[in-house]
Amino acid sequence: MTREQEPTYSVGAVVRLTGLSAHVLRAWERRYGAVRPLRTDGGTRRYREADVIRLQRLRAAVAAGHPIGDIARLEDDELDRRAALAPAAPTAPLAAILEALDRLDAADAERLLGLQLSALGGARFARCVASPLLNEIGRRWEDGALCAASEHLASALLRTLLGSVLRPTNAAAQMSPILFTTPPGERHELGVLMAAVAAVDAGGRAIYLGPDLPVAEVAQAADALGAAAVALGVCQRDGAPVALALDALRRLMPASVELWVGGPGAAAVALPRGSALLADIDGIERKVALLSLRGAAA
Repeated sequence: MTREQEPTYSVGAVVRLTGLSAHVLRAWERRYGAVRPLRTDGGTRRYREADVIRLQRLRAAVAAGHPIGDIARLEDDELDRRAALAPAAPTAPLAAILEALDRLDAADAERLLGLQLSALGGARFARCVASPLLNEIGRRWEDGALCAASEHLASALLRTLLGSVLRPTNAAAQMSPILFTTPPGERHELGVLMAAVAAVDAGGRAIYLGPDLPVAEVAQAADALGAAAVALGVCQRDGAPVALALDALRRLMPASVELWVGGPGAAAVALPRGSALLADIDGIERKVALLSLRGAAA
């Protein structure tokens, strides 16, 4: 996509996407040079996608207690680090959940996980409960402190709970869908399932196709459903087969269908041109917000 073809956004659209007021937006630009929007021939400001994402990062860092004057010129990585210093969310009762899993007490583990999902909502549940729980389960399994049956039970319960919240709002149901799956040979599905839940929480219409789907089937589903984007979760560390699959998928889909790639193995993959690497759930939420805005403007 050339610079001339890159979509841009009005002040009003950026206000909706970032939660910043128009007054704050102007102040951050003029006083601190936070972003430098484009100008139309008539002098109207237009913002690129990169501007919107940077403003979201700045807002998160300011919310964490950092003055805009101190952070406006910082690199994105440092902004993310500063934003992460915000007060932590309440710690989930992982010890109680792990104890129930260790006893293979499915009912108690499901009850405890369900309480957290109800209290936090889908995206925060994925961030604050499911992801750290899976990390701890993986560590304990490798150390021999947790049996395979407990690990499988946790996966089954999380798959069911996360799947139960993949229902779009009435407004999102009118939007073009985002398809979530994993490349051929990739059986680890909980990461991409959590991403789908985050997309729903962000107002998107997420359709989870399950894991290990042949590339041609993904492309056919995207065409049949009129998908706006396809998101693939990658855990395996051998990036070569995944890169080949992504190249094939990119060629089979029109350029208008975005290709998103995330997961712990994604950084090792050579991504095809026109695809996006999403490092975390925040990245999913930003992409969904931008897609929603484009759909509203269409």
